Amino acid sequence: MPAPRDKVLALVGMALRSRRVALGRQACRRAAERGELCALVLADDAGPSTARDCGAGPGVPLLKVGMDKQTLGALAGRDLLAALGITDPHLASGLVRHARAGRSED
Repeated sequence: MPAPRDKVLALVGMALRSRRVALGRQACRRAAERGELCALVLADDAGPSTARDCGAGPGVPLLKVGMDKQTLGALAGRDLLAALGITDPHLASGLVRHARAGRSED
């Protein structure tokens, strides 16, 4: 059975391939304004105002999955990326479940 971190990376990759993501703060904010932001993945080195800048409200899970901006950006095909929004509710719920499982094993 894959480790929770591997499963999180696989789900983020699936969201990217299915184009059910918002890349960066402005895209995340637009998705939140449309009510499409289901989860927000933040780089570990993202600033303290990043979630607020992305428009994440109280119902949007915030996840830090052990990646810095450079690693998160490389996963998405960019140089640096502080925030990646998941816009598919099923992928988001799986991502939240596996991210929390990974945290409980630490």
